[in-house]
Amino acid sequence: MPTRIRKSPAVCLCISIIKLVSGKLRYSRKYHGTLVKMDDGHEYTIFRHISNYPIKESKDPTVFIVSFKFARLTHKANKIASIIPMLLITGFPGFHMKMYAVNRNNGYWQEKYQWESKQALEDYKKSFVFMVMNKRVINRSIISIELNNHQLIDYIKKKDEII
Repeated sequence: MPTRIRKSPAVCLCISIIKLVSGKLRYSRKYHGTLVKMDDGHEYTIFRHISNYPIKESKDPTVFIVSFKFARLTHKANKIASIIPMLLITGFPGFHMKMYAVNRNNGYWQEKYQWESKQALEDYKKSFVFMVMNKRVINRSIISIELNNHQLIDYIKKKDEII
């Protein structure tokens, strides 16, 4: 399948639905409620975790953590509204895992991803879904971290031990 078509929202959505139905994409409650303290001192509570199953090893895993504040909608409405873009992301090439978290004290949201490689992350950052998310946030509220050759689960476990 040509790369451009494979990265289109409709194809990504179809792939996610097929993965969900076949059990190759799974929700986990293992980290639900886990408090993660970031280096800046802000704490985020994980409320959703979805990943490919089984989790595959990759040679160049890349963690991408992005924090932002939405311009509109309540926390509850954003939790519900995030389901649709989630299915576009989980079907994107190179996706491995995603955790959603919120800081109710400062109103920031955080998305924690694990991508197969740095290139997969760069491709995602040029995607329709990422651009739409950027349009929904308050200008200049986006803060991101990239960790090359890292596993998201290891990062969460390390941060959870600090608290």
